[in-house]
Amino acid sequence: MINAALRFPRLFADGAGELNVTLTLATGSLTALVGPSGSGKTTLLRLLAGLDVPSEGRIVVDGQVWLDTQRGINQRPQQRSVGYIFQDAALFPNLTVRENILFVTPRGERTRADDLIEATGLTPFVDQKPAKLSGGQQKRVALARALVRRPQLLLLDEPFAALDTPAADQLRQVVLDLHRAWGTTTLLVSHHRVDVAALAERVISLHQGQIQADQPTYPADKPAGRISRIWFDEAAQVWVVDTDTFQVRSADARWGQRRVGDRIEVSWLN
Repeated sequence: MINAALRFPRLFADGAGELNVTLTLATGSLTALVGPSGSGKTTLLRLLAGLDVPSEGRIVVDGQVWLDTQRGINQRPQQRSVGYIFQDAALFPNLTVRENILFVTPRGERTRADDLIEATGLTPFVDQKPAKLSGGQQKRVALARALVRRPQLLLLDEPFAALDTPAADQLRQVVLDLHRAWGTTTLLVSHHRVDVAALAERVISLHQGQIQADQPTYPADKPAGRISRIWFDEAAQVWVVDTDTFQVRSADARWGQRRVGDRIEVSWLN
């Protein structure tokens, strides 16, 4: 369990104000943080990671105090069990894929690094340097590097930004598979509904540094809605059906007979 209460003055898109957030993240959960640009989403990630220091705050992770401004406790970023993927993959350009991952791998955990290389589909590229990789491949390296220390908290800041649709789809599936396999508590920042629909169990909406809404992605066992968009993803060879609250992806040709405005009800399988 992660509990955080943070206050931090900053300049928002609408002017000067204060980020003031209190939240609890269940262990093993994947939560999406959404909101307009300049609402404080990245600032919140940086505060959790220890890259910025709040004017007032407290962070407790599984009973361990990372931050308590009243008691003068503030663990440095390297002392916090955090994996952080920035909008830029931020890889070491002079190191190969394997070297980038091994650079942060705990001693004696080479097998874990190899497992992540395989799980992220990077085995054919282990001896390549970042300049030779596509944007999606670079993000996979960043993901493997962030997870290799088994962090208690994984922070993803727009990890699918600037990727084309096939690369983003592939990376989302990798993130989802690893999240399920490793059970890391994850906080995802995204502007895109498709990311939230595909990955998140819970959505927190932030505006001007304040939480405006906090709700499950799928509040019912059988979510229902009306189709707002339907299209065929040529790269993945699946139909994609969007509603206001969720997305369905299926190779079943019958989805092509649906129309915008149709009501659908879906059972979500574990």
